[in-house]
Amino acid sequence: MSIKIKIARTAKELDDVFNLRYRVYVEEKGRFEGGAAENPRVVDHFDSVPGVVNIVAYSDGEAVGSMRVNEDTEIGLPAEVYFDFSEIRQNLTRKFESEKSNEGVRPVFVSGGMLAVHKDWRNRRNVIFALFKTAIGVMHDMCASFVICSISEETLPMYGRLGFKTVSKGEWKPEVGDNMIAIAAPFNKVFDWAFGKISKSVDEFWLDNFCGQFERILLSPGEVLFNQDDLANHTYAIDEGWIAISREDPNGNEMVLANLSRGALFGELAVFDGERRSAKASALVNTELISIERSHMFEMLKKNPDHMEQLLKHFAKRVRDTDNMAMVQAFAPQTGRVEFALNELWKSATPSLKNPNHRSIKVGPEQIARTSRVREDEVRKVLEMKKSQKVLDYGDKVVKFFRDPESDNELDKDNDSPI
Repeated sequence: MSIKIKIARTAKELDDVFNLRYRVYVEEKGRFEGGAAENPRVVDHFDSVPGVVNIVAYSDGEAVGSMRVNEDTEIGLPAEVYFDFSEIRQNLTRKFESEKSNEGVRPVFVSGGMLAVHKDWRNRRNVIFALFKTAIGVMHDMCASFVICSISEETLPMYGRLGFKTVSKGEWKPEVGDNMIAIAAPFNKVFDWAFGKISKSVDEFWLDNFCGQFERILLSPGEVLFNQDDLANHTYAIDEGWIAISREDPNGNEMVLANLSRGALFGELAVFDGERRSAKASALVNTELISIERSHMFEMLKKNPDHMEQLLKHFAKRVRDTDNMAMVQAFAPQTGRVEFALNELWKSATPSLKNPNHRSIKVGPEQIARTSRVREDEVRKVLEMKKSQKVLDYGDKVVKFFRDPESDNELDKDNDSPI
């Protein structure tokens, strides 16, 4: 069952957010004195000030998670209801303004909070972190410099992963009925956590212009994102996982055209030419996607016509890449097809923490065979050859690169194997 995370824009979506807060905070946790059974909502004045964005996660039409982002206003930020951040603000502002690159610029403070996740989804961290990533995209559009939050002390380890540091001791807050703690982080740290990996492979045009409009979709293995001949309303990029692109011929035979991994952008051509989907997209493994709706793309281009040049450059590159792949699939021998697939996998593989020159990716010979449209035994022959050359090591579900497959500069192999 897919999960969709988006900005709450309609009256119903906002009502779903406020009702979910009541179910989580009041009914389940016994917090917040406000909110009556006849009006089961948790709402405060920070939901009506300028610069507020609520984010909601849906599973099969039911709201299962939500979060709020606030931009700084004259009345301050929600985090400051529980803690005095004035000294922290002053210290961060002085540090910010002392940097030459920030000369003449005032820092922008934002706040994230009101995280509410249905108990059935709370241990599925991909939902919580997908909410965080969507919120960070919104903060990017607010030109955030620093993020401050007042959180339940029990959730501190989770926020620590994003780059937050504590700026107070834990305190019991009777109005909330919980131990709270104040935290803060430079925005560039949390942005790197959310978009650092995908930014290495997705054209900066998409992150720079659409970051705050992204929706997120979580798919389980085998789930279909869209079918052949569906109407095209979204463009997608893969943040985690794998998507299979396939097409069915008139006789009902399905052919896999490509298996796409992190950073791959797809589906945008049909969005711009108004045609229906020419292929099916489905998840091979647990997969997280970012997407941008067609109307939001066109709205941005109307406001910023100069960005059309960037978009045309992107499409020109896409056409060249498609031509290269078509030539390989049509004319290259089986070995050449596998070589091409390995070169593409290297680009999207994750660098090792021990040695950044080494990379690994969760894919095995079977998936490479489907992508290359060759027999699996031929894939294994190429992999064994590359292994003997100390280019890589592999298992049934992982490939570890020790250098760029196209490079002649061989690196020393680690003593430890990923298999």
